[in-house]
Amino acid sequence: MSPASFHSRREKDLFDNFADLEYLESRFHEYLGRYKYSRSHRLLILKALDFARLAHNGQERDEGIPYITHPVRVANILLHEVAQMESDLVCTALLHDVIEDCAITTRELKNNFNDHVAHMVKVLSRDPRVENHKRVYYEGILHATDDIKLVKICDRLDNLRSLRFSTNKTKVKRYVSETERKYTVLAEHLNPYVFREFKHEILFLRNRRS
Repeated sequence: MSPASFHSRREKDLFDNFADLEYLESRFHEYLGRYKYSRSHRLLILKALDFARLAHNGQERDEGIPYITHPVRVANILLHEVAQMESDLVCTALLHDVIEDCAITTRELKNNFNDHVAHMVKVLSRDPRVENHKRVYYEGILHATDDIKLVKICDRLDNLRSLRFSTNKTKVKRYVSETERKYTVLAEHLNPYVFREFKHEILFLRNRRS
């Protein structure tokens, strides 16, 4: 069964256009238009999109597609599927990997956005220089505020969905197991919809392996 043949219950076109950046950005602007933002908040979100696009320029996901598709999809989950429109959260969804993957500093984010966005992106960023950085990162998420946790589980959901396109069975098995152990309970308490989507994707990925 091809990834595109098993559609999301939420939106038929989701997997057909999973790697289509033009499509993803058009949907992002459509979703953004559903909400009434002040001019300054709307401009801040659009600035975050441009900033992320520039920061991730030339980077690719494991699937061999432009990296920027991932943060745009995470923002789309937040706006469309979770119906969360708070501007700092949308900015954080777009920017959540720029510290970890693009050598952008917290100071740069403070200068370009605000302290809140910079803090949230920092919490969502692993620092490999820190001893036991994976454990430290996860504990930071567990002790974070609910808005940070919400961006994290939206990020995790998109990564789960992207595994439909992976041929690395070991990676898929490891990521599914880690999601169940660490993030399913978090999603269950935080957002029932994302929790159900986690279960949906995990079931699909396991059935595909069998």
